[in-house]
Amino acid sequence: MSVSTAIIALGCLIFLSHIFNALFARTKIPSVIFLICIGIFIGPMLMNWAEPKFLGSFGNVFTTITFIVILFDSGTGLNIYDIRKSIGRATALTVMCFIKTLVISSSAIFLLTDLDIMSCIFIGSVIGGTAVAIVIPIVKQLKLREKPTTILSLESALSSVLSLVISLAIFENMKSGEMSIVKIVINMVVSFVVASIFGAVLGIAWAIFQHRVLKTAKNMMSASFAFAFIIYGVCDQLNINGGTAVLVYGIALGNINYFSRNRILKKFTLGEKLILNENHRTFFSEIGFVLQTYFFVYVGISLKFSDINLFIVSMIVSALIFVGRQFMTKFIISRETPEFEREIISIMAPKGLVAAVMASLPLQYGLANGDEIQGIVYYIVFISILLCSFLAANIKRQKRKI
Repeated sequence: MSVSTAIIALGCLIFLSHIFNALFARTKIPSVIFLICIGIFIGPMLMNWAEPKFLGSFGNVFTTITFIVILFDSGTGLNIYDIRKSIGRATALTVMCFIKTLVISSSAIFLLTDLDIMSCIFIGSVIGGTAVAIVIPIVKQLKLREKPTTILSLESALSSVLSLVISLAIFENMKSGEMSIVKIVINMVVSFVVASIFGAVLGIAWAIFQHRVLKTAKNMMSASFAFAFIIYGVCDQLNINGGTAVLVYGIALGNINYFSRNRILKKFTLGEKLILNENHRTFFSEIGFVLQTYFFVYVGISLKFSDINLFIVSMIVSALIFVGRQFMTKFIISRETPEFEREIISIMAPKGLVAAVMASLPLQYGLANGDEIQGIVYYIVFISILLCSFLAANIKRQKRKI
């Protein structure tokens, strides 16, 4: 493929992604499905116009950049005030469904494949969360009431954070070859605390520095974004969990008005002037949109349907996840909730960008079973989105008949 052809193709993907988002209102099929299908079409399975190694060494860089962007954008999008309003029910749903997914999926994969237990637990933690980019658009289209909408939105955001923190901790131990569950938990807690303090301090410090020193400078949106890359790189050099640090850095910037209430910080900050405005959030989300578009096409290119065994395992795991969620929501969601809303909550278990990016890290770092881990998770992402979309559309059709 020539350079000019590649450039045209990249531009067309962005246009198509916008069109797919617009079609979602009518088809109820998330744009992610179309993007993955494009990747499958142009990949080795069909046309063979592109393959994973096409990106060469930049593939690892691209994955890491996408990972940092996801973390930062997720952090800035978490509102502490909103979390406090519906934290009880959303937290219960998040934790119980995450544990259920982790236990069921890791056990099934361990029994059905030759992967070691740590790789299976890593996969379980990676797919433990739900995809914000899939859940929220579907929920909006179904026009649920405010309470279930808030619960599902918070669950998708919180579960993504929980999945990131736990899977990052397990991944760090996989790199070091550590296999003790007790030590993994201890290292996870220590790593999370240190990285969280590091990210929070740098986030607040950057906001103050930006306001006091750089308040007249232009293009500060990109500077805040760039600082996230610096934080990740420095943490990686210091063997600190860079992913958690970037996430907390984003949370600190997105909620700087909350921290500004502190008596000490009041002396350095001016509240409203430091809050990320809508332009900032739009800028961050647009970058995330572009990277998400390319990444899911990359996922489609990387799918290897020739490995039928992994595909069957992924189908079984996906089915178990959705069945398990059905039982879990019966115990967590109030019986006073309308049946239609209970059914929708019970099928909102799609996996997305966070899972896909995390699954690529073992292969990127040359760890054992990296190829199998990536393959299983990519399959589960694809299958779970298809299942969620089909079930949501079917439930809505059933409601119309009634």
